[in-house]
Amino acid sequence: MELPAGARKTFKQSLAGSVRYVWNDTVREFLATDAEWIFSTHHDVSYVPETLLRLLSWVKPLVNALVFMRHNPALPQIWQTYDGQPDDHYAMRINDTREWFYRHKEYIRAGAFVMNPRPDDALVPVGFTATACTLIHRSVFVDIRDKLLKQDNCEWFLCDNELSGGGEDRRFYEYARAVGHEGYVDRSCVAGHIAGDIPTSSLDFIAWDSVSDFHNTGEPGKEG
Repeated sequence: MELPAGARKTFKQSLAGSVRYVWNDTVREFLATDAEWIFSTHHDVSYVPETLLRLLSWVKPLVNALVFMRHNPALPQIWQTYDGQPDDHYAMRINDTREWFYRHKEYIRAGAFVMNPRPDDALVPVGFTATACTLIHRSVFVDIRDKLLKQDNCEWFLCDNELSGGGEDRRFYEYARAVGHEGYVDRSCVAGHIAGDIPTSSLDFIAWDSVSDFHNTGEPGKEG
């Protein structure tokens, strides 16, 4: 992994288990140091060496590589709310992600990659996404603790349903947004989501989309 000049790194491997023991204890240990950033990657993602530098280049406190679902359908893990819908109603950004990759056809490919040069329109705000390949500045955790949860032993990450194993990412992004930290996904920085031996990527998404649209004429944006 490529690092900025002069950067210090500390690796922490967390075993599978309860979210409050894995994520929250890790955040507490992190805040006890003078480190600025957490770069979170899951065991089932792959990324190219320049991924961290690309995410840092946006100068955003909460920014993510684009990760597609691990199993079919290989949809982009970018959830957002829509006007006229309840604040807790999220849908995936499928259509605009498809059109964006059709404008960058050379990057409809398998596996992890970073686009060069960086497209100016690559960054999009999200309601929430997976923390599978995510860069988080310490200010996000501090502000959630001090401005929102207002307790030293707070839980930044808490499953939607701890008993059934519901996801923890949505709640974290809502907390961050409530204290002024918008989440973003960089579509030009893709982390492969490993299923078996082959990581899903933009190629899998476009392949799924092309056979799912029964009226597709073969031209992006045009339907019969």
